[in-house]
Amino acid sequence: MDKKLELYYEKPAWRWEETICLGNGRLGAMVWGVPGKEMLGLNEDSLWSGYERDRTNPEAAESLQEARRLIFEGRCAEAEELIRRQMLGEYGESYLPLGNLNIVYKNLEDSEAFNGGGVQNYRRSLDLEEAVAYVDFDAEGVHYSREMFVTYPGQAILVSLGASEPVMDLVVSLGSLLKCRMKEGPEGLDFRGKCPEHLDPGYIREGEEAVVWGYRGKRFSGKIRVLEGDGKVSVEDGRLWIRGCSRAVLSVEAVRPASLEGDYEAIRKAHVDDYRKIFDSVELYLGEQLEQPTDVRLENLRAGGEDNGLFGLYFQYGRYLMIASSRKGSFPANLQGIWSWQWQAPWSSNWTTNINLEMNYWPAMSCGLEECMEPYFSYVEKLAEHGEHTAAVNYRCRGSVQHHNADAWYTTTPMGMGYGSERGEKGCVSWSMWPMGLAWLAQEFYHYYEYSGDRDFLRRKAYPMFRANALFLVDWLVEHEGRYVTCPSTSPENRYYTPEGESCCVTYGSAMDLELTEDVFRHFLKICELLDIEDPLIREVEERLSKLDPVKKGSFGQILEWAGEYREVEPGHRHVSHLYGLYPSELWADRQDMMEAARISLETRLKNGGGYTGWSCAWIVNLFGILKDGEQAWKYLHILLTRSTYPNLWDAHEPFQIDGNFGGIAGICNMLVQDRGGEVMLLPALPKQFASGYARGLRIKGGKVVDIAWEDGKLVSSEIREKN
Repeated sequence: MDKKLELYYEKPAWRWEETICLGNGRLGAMVWGVPGKEMLGLNEDSLWSGYERDRTNPEAAESLQEARRLIFEGRCAEAEELIRRQMLGEYGESYLPLGNLNIVYKNLEDSEAFNGGGVQNYRRSLDLEEAVAYVDFDAEGVHYSREMFVTYPGQAILVSLGASEPVMDLVVSLGSLLKCRMKEGPEGLDFRGKCPEHLDPGYIREGEEAVVWGYRGKRFSGKIRVLEGDGKVSVEDGRLWIRGCSRAVLSVEAVRPASLEGDYEAIRKAHVDDYRKIFDSVELYLGEQLEQPTDVRLENLRAGGEDNGLFGLYFQYGRYLMIASSRKGSFPANLQGIWSWQWQAPWSSNWTTNINLEMNYWPAMSCGLEECMEPYFSYVEKLAEHGEHTAAVNYRCRGSVQHHNADAWYTTTPMGMGYGSERGEKGCVSWSMWPMGLAWLAQEFYHYYEYSGDRDFLRRKAYPMFRANALFLVDWLVEHEGRYVTCPSTSPENRYYTPEGESCCVTYGSAMDLELTEDVFRHFLKICELLDIEDPLIREVEERLSKLDPVKKGSFGQILEWAGEYREVEPGHRHVSHLYGLYPSELWADRQDMMEAARISLETRLKNGGGYTGWSCAWIVNLFGILKDGEQAWKYLHILLTRSTYPNLWDAHEPFQIDGNFGGIAGICNMLVQDRGGEVMLLPALPKQFASGYARGLRIKGGKVVDIAWEDGKLVSSEIREKN
């Protein structure tokens, strides 16, 4: 790598989207860096509202045949209303912030330096090569320093506070909405708290009416300890005091006990060594790292400046975010990774499975982050277990099903009803009635085998996952005019006008449903072939696949999103679900006619304003990359950074959603290296803006690693080697 890879700023954060985020998969912290009062926004990924309960709806099975009859008779708006009234379940639960760790410098509290006035040489930074954050400044003739990280081996948040003279009087406290009780512990503060047993999403209701505390919510505990230091330590009124110190090292643990070994330097070394085993596996050079604050670089790019190095920094920051939000033993990265600060987070900061959770893991295998996949696989397997009950009760189908949203309680039902409601919210069917979530989530199980070559994983993990999906889809498909289709069917969150002019979302055989079904069936059959399995389900799958309704083209050569060529309510809709067959799927990798139809569809969507959210823009970068259109891929990558990126490089949906970061770096990889349809392609979509550079360690299928270098747009060296 060239110069130090870091995000740095010459001022504190004044809003959440300027903070520096730290994490170890499970524990998260957001660093503000205010001189006189450090505040770390804390998260622990298992803190959710709710408790495990049955959300299935037996009435859905009673209404299914009537909904299908209405749809096939062309009475789709009536079918949508029937589904809204009788076939849905309650919204899921919400991811909750643990609270704020407040560290007040009482010795600066009455000075101008408390909030930054009179402070000199201020610097706040995140070292991407070591996953350590720093804050440094001078005030009143004293140099102050902070060093912070979240250790995976030690399972704790570490905060080291220093001053050039023993003048620090520190008051440490925890502020939380989770009804935490603080008490003196043997080495500092102990706390206990509880989560509510229900919290409505903010778009349903807000304030006290949104929360049900009850007694069934999750309970948790944690500690704030002083590990090292030279001051006098005491606990007073639920706060930790450290007086007259020049150094203090704090640790924070929550939910699970920490496992810290050795002194601070040993803990720090173990953290860095563990992190670098993953992070150092991939290098990318697109240009020099400029000696400018990151927010200034971003503003200069918005103003028309050139900064290729910022794209390289963005790529490695995305890899950092995955390591920090998805490690073995954690949940997978949610809508905000693990960094949520709001009591009612946007969309409950859950797992939205009609694009967002899948996009979070698009770069994992190609960008050298395979160690981060375990939480994804573990979570999806649990979803599949719960989904068997939903499939049986809601639809009387075999196998397993999951819809568009999931939470920490592995909810798999179609979510559209407010807490205590008897019918779905108006318009909710466009997202809630989508029983294809597990079919998409399963695909990463096959991709993992393709990239790793791990036959044991294929047998133990991928085979049962695809079998559960195939079994459900065999039962879910219905024969119509000699072909098998899904019904009811929606195209995620999108709507169309019926011939009568009604806004509607329900039909049969949407393009994405058919594409996902074909992918599940083909991968199931391939797995059985590879493992020499004689499964009686094979015959049913082959019969359904042979008569599966094909994805159709419209009057100007475009992919038809629904069963007919309908006028769209929002022609520039953010979802491009009907192009799943182009990417992330490889269904059309050897179908030039479908590739061209997908291009027409994509260009049409963009002409009408598509790609306006961060994650949608990231998907478009990938689609143009697969189409080998480097200039268009770069155009939307540039838009992603200049229009949909916050000062701390988080993706702006807006608000913050981490999927845009992960989709964006997958897009950069697809511009440089692709392994699709049995063909490895080097620099398939290289834009002229990235004329020279190199990449080392990008992954392709079969456990292989690619190193490439290029100059003036031409490949000058390449090596495909075995992964070490």
